[in-house]
Parts: sequence; C-alpha cells; structure tokens
Amino acid sequence: MSNKRNRNRVQKAQVLDPSVRGDNPAKAAPFQSVGAPGTAVYGGYVLQKEKDQSLQGSERYRTYSEMLANVSIVAAGVRYFANLVAKAEWTVEPADESAAAQEVADKVKDMMDNMTTPWHRVVRRGAMYCMWGFSVQEWTAKKNDDGSIGFMDIEPRAQMTIERWDLDTSGTVLGFVQTNPQTHEEVYLPRGKCLYLVDDTLNDSPEGLGLFRHVIKAAKKLQRYELLEAWGFETDLRGIPVARGPFTQLEQMVTAGQLTEAQANALKAPMLEFISSHNKTPEMGMLLDSMTYQTSDERATPSPVRQWDVELLQGSPGTAAEVAAAIERLNREIARVLGVEQLLLGGDSAGSYALSKDKSQQFGLIVDSCLKELKETYEKDFLKPLWALNGWDEDLMPTFSIEKIQYRDITEVTDALESLARAGAPLMPDDPAINALRTILGVPDAPEMDDMDLALAQQALLSPDAPTTPEEEEAAMAPKEKEATKLLSRLMKRLFN
Repeated sequence: MSNKRNRNRVQKAQVLDPSVRGDNPAKAAPFQSVGAPGTAVYGGYVLQKEKDQSLQGSERYRTYSEMLANVSIVAAGVRYFANLVAKAEWTVEPADESAAAQEVADKVKDMMDNMTTPWHRVVRRGAMYCMWGFSVQEWTAKKNDDGSIGFMDIEPRAQMTIERWDLDTSGTVLGFVQTNPQTHEEVYLPRGKCLYLVDDTLNDSPEGLGLFRHVIKAAKKLQRYELLEAWGFETDLRGIPVARGPFTQLEQMVTAGQLTEAQANALKAPMLEFISSHNKTPEMGMLLDSMTYQTSDERATPSPVRQWDVELLQGSPGTAAEVAAAIERLNREIARVLGVEQLLLGGDSAGSYALSKDKSQQFGLIVDSCLKELKETYEKDFLKPLWALNGWDEDLMPTFSIEKIQYRDITEVTDALESLARAGAPLMPDDPAINALRTILGVPDAPEMDDMDLALAQQALLSPDAPTTPEEEEAAMAPKEKEATKLLSRLMKRLFN
C-alpha cells in the first residue's frame, strides 16, 4: 500500500514532459529573453478581454471623454491633478561644474522656453498617462540662429487616434500607427520621435491601465442615479395644488339662461389663474366661497364638501433620500480612487483641518511620483534626441530637476529654522533658504551683500555681543588702543634706558 502511494506521488510530481525542459535547463541564456509578455498583440492590435462594448478598442476613449466632460468630481479631480503637475518648476542641472557643461545646460533651458507649446503644457499633457493609461507626444525639430538644433514644438497625439502598435518580441514599443482624424489615413510614428509614457503597473500592455478604467463603472452609476433623482423631482406630485368648483352647475346655469357665458367665466377665472401660476409669491392668495353642497331630498341635508376648494396633493416621501445617499457615496468612491478626497471634506460638516492637510500631503506625494516618472522619461525622450541631433558630447548631457509639490506652512518652516538656530546652527545671511522662504511669501529675493557686509553679518550672528556699526566698533576698540599704547611706551623706555 505504501509503495502505491509513493508511485502516485512520483507521477504527480512529473507534471512536465522532459522534452519541454530542453537538453540542459540549468544553462539558460543570460543575455536573451526566455519568456514572453502577457499581452497578446495580433497585427498591431492589442487583444482585450473587456466585455463592455463601450470599453473596447478606441471606443473606450470616447467613453472616458464623455465621463470627463459630464461627471463633475472626475473633472475637478483631473484638473486639480493636472494643474499641480504643471505648477512644478523644471530646472536643468549641468553634468559637472565645467563652463562647457553649464553652457550646454543653459542652451537646453533656452530651448525648453522657446517652443510653440509652453513647457508646462507639455508636462501637463504628458502627466495624463496616469488617467488614460498612456500618452504620446510627437516632437518637431528646428534650426536655431546659432546653428544648433532645438525643438519647435511637442504636440499631443490623442489616445483614440492610436490604432495599432509596433512591438518587438519582448513587448518593447518601436512605433505607433495613428489614424488621421481628418483623412482617416494611417500614419506611422517612430518611437524615437515621440515622448511616450505608460502606466504599466497592473499589466504590461502598451496601452497601460489608467485611473479612468477604475472609476468608469462608478461614474456610470453616478450618472444614472443623478438622472433618477432628476426624474423623481420632476414627477413628484406632492405640493401640486388641486382646485374644485361647481363647474357642471355653472354650465347648467348658462344653458338655462340664469348666467351669461361671461359671468360664468368670471367666476372660474380666479381659480384657473391660480392653478396656472401657483408658484409661491407674496401676491399669491385666494378668497373662496365657503358654501357647501346640499342634497336634493326633502331633508336638504348639508354636505361637508365645499363648492369651491383648493388643496395640495400629499404623498409618501419616496426614495429621494436613499438616492441622494447613493450619489454621495459614489462621489466619494471616485474621489478616493483619483486621490482627491480632500476636495469633499467639509461638504457634510464633517472632517477637520488636520485630516484635510494630511490628505493634501498624500496627494502631493502622488503628484511627486508622477513628476519623477516624467523626469526619467523626458531625460530619455527629450534630451537624448536633442544630443543626437546636435552631435554634442554625451558626457555633457544634463539632467532635469523638478520642484517638490507639497504643502509648505511658512510658520512651521520658520519655527524649524529657529529651533536649529537655538541648537547652534543659525541661518547665515547668504543661505539659499532665505530666498526660498521669501519666494513662498511672494516677496522679492533678498539684496545681495558684498564680502565685507556678509562677514560682519555672519560675525554678528555667531557673536551676538560683537559690534555691528562703525561707532560700536570704535567704542569697542578704544580700550584696546589705550592698552596697546601703554605697552608700547613701556617697551620704548626699556629699549632707550
């Protein structure tokens, strides 16, 4: 019995045919890719497994565009993110401290500032890969007056126009096939002429998987619930006035000749006017006859029903409160996915300043992460083609430096610097932190100081009791000069006596 169990275990362990492993599976080629990407691409078309037809092919980008235009929390979150990304200041850091490296870095910064599309808009458009899944921008070169070659413009290529992908066997993008929206002709965009970013965190598709895919389902529900809420308000009969009057009796009296048609219309006019313009206004009011109906038998019993009457329709509250709660929940769900939940704080009298500040700082980290991706991609897709076009020395290729996007409380910064000063690390007058603080406050930079003034200021900081003005210096030096004079006279007496 035990031998049979052992044989079963051996058979279960041999799940692969030995021929699949190759002659020597331990000696895999270290400089070659063995596996394959997980996304299937046939004839340049990416195979998708979406069941929703509105999210298949280029149609999904139209669906995303419709959501972005009509769902307010999506529009607010995307614009908030894009504006923060565009706010960051980009600087060009030279490769080393040589004059040649600084000169080339200045040229690159000048080229960035002299394109048809401003640099901050190029950055903003590139950052949208986080939302759509990928972004493609094409650069166009130009020749400058000094003979160098720069970029005339960097233009976006809409996601819905990218029809097919040119990939190698490892899944690396070699180019894009774009369908021209005007002529419907296919145009090939080589990878080396484009700035291409992709969010491949959750898959290895060249189209990526952006945040729009995560919020589209909730956005569709939100639009449906808002439509139901509007229908509920429009079809709610509560509060609609209902008027009653002896209209049949009036017609009979007109027929019998007891009333004229004009007299009957005059009796009905106040009621008809009230029904047609029943909005609440200070002038709106009615005075009705309180006479009730009477029976036609011999008793002539009075009826409790008045001949003229106006009342408002009543009904159950309905599901308006539940629909409103569902709309609020979906708004928060979408904001949470986009990382902009802080935009909703305070709307329901809940939350606190500390919570809002914490969420804002977290969102700042998200923006910084996106800027890091942009920096790495633009150094490869912007600087390297620029170097190749000009034939510059690659050792002089600079790097980008990006301002950190985070909330800075000026009071907290100054308190921290004050604590450092008390601990023995005072802020020198030429410290760059001074101008950084002045920039946050929105005031001009501090005026430059010459070497002597700078030395006196540093001495005053390090020795608080040291003289700072010429008068104080003269007063402080007077006792020392008197002492030196006395020492000199004693020395002279010893020498000549």
